[in-house]
Amino acid sequence: MNKKNTSKYSDKVQSVASSVDIQKLALLAHVNMSKNELKNLEQELPNILDFVEQVQQANCTLEKKTGEHYNIMREDGEGHDGEMYSQDLIKAMPESKNGYLKVNKIIDNS
Repeated sequence: MNKKNTSKYSDKVQSVASSVDIQKLALLAHVNMSKNELKNLEQELPNILDFVEQVQQANCTLEKKTGEHYNIMREDGEGHDGEMYSQDLIKAMPESKNGYLKVNKIIDNS
């Protein structure tokens, strides 16, 4: 990033970047970095943080639009009664017990 395009937050970013211990941060993140990589990252960190700050300040309002395809089967709202199909389903099963569907065991605990 060139000097002319720095944001109004660059002083704040610069102070945060100078207080960050890159080697400790890499250790905490379990990232192996050479001394050269640490040095490069230390130099690049103010620009990275400045960019993140610019992204955070961006006006990003999203508008939810309904496309041409949406639920055309019914109006959104209350669904059917939970008991509406229960008795028919229980009657259709080969076995049931106390209002529950009885199925074969599929998990063996041994």
